[in-house]
Amino acid sequence: MTERRDRIDDARVATRARFARLVAHPDPEIDLALAALVIAAHGRPAPDEAAVLDHLDTLAERVRIRLDSGDPTDWAVDRLHDVLYREVGYRGPTAAEYADPANSLLDAVISRRIGLPISLAILELETAWRIGLPLVGIGLPGHFVVGGPDGLLADPVAGGRRLTPDDCQALIRRAIGDGVLFHAGMLRPAGRREILTRVLRNLRAARLSQRDWPAALDTIDLLLVLEPTDPEHGRDRGLLLGRMGRYGEAVRELSRYLDERPDAHDVSDVRQVIGIFGGRLN
Repeated sequence: MTERRDRIDDARVATRARFARLVAHPDPEIDLALAALVIAAHGRPAPDEAAVLDHLDTLAERVRIRLDSGDPTDWAVDRLHDVLYREVGYRGPTAAEYADPANSLLDAVISRRIGLPISLAILELETAWRIGLPLVGIGLPGHFVVGGPDGLLADPVAGGRRLTPDDCQALIRRAIGDGVLFHAGMLRPAGRREILTRVLRNLRAARLSQRDWPAALDTIDLLLVLEPTDPEHGRDRGLLLGRMGRYGEAVRELSRYLDERPDAHDVSDVRQVIGIFGGRLN
């Protein structure tokens, strides 16, 4: 058992190191698909990366053969959406499917043809970039969409439906309520690190909802690669380690959080948890 755990731990360390190397590149040079596949591999059997990348190439070729040189971008984007959402059948999850972590794992999204908005956006962006379409990801509050030239906005989970500002407000309202008003500043293109961070946050939430503490911990370890100065990741690591019965490590992480955030809003709660975990140490 110890030898098996050591092998698993070694694999996790290797995955984190590879992810760190990928995201160390300048943001426009980060291989988004490959980084998403590394996220998908962390703590689970590694996906067939070559098969996934071949699939993206095939999607791009299916779009390319429908285009002529000089076709306007709008026309090309429509053909892209025809291939992805009407021919191949990619779609967003139903309400019952929404919390499934597989919706955030690129290889699973491709095999199941189901993904969260940001997962389908990654698929759309990577396909578009292969044929020279200048599309970008846009992280609206609570919903991820795709943008392009001349104000083009499209919703991946609605089959690429074009969006107006009023549509964007409706998406935000549906996701997080009436407290946030849409404004043009929300249409800023998301960088690749930002996209990966959002994928990981979605994945963390899904794994926490399933009470899969080791998998949630894996996700936080990758978030720490992207956001190494965020002390809340250390706090969350400590809480998860405690849930996994690793009380000594949990106390160290939580104590470090208090050292870094002595004025945090949850100081008293964290001190109480440290006391509980400390009392369970052998």
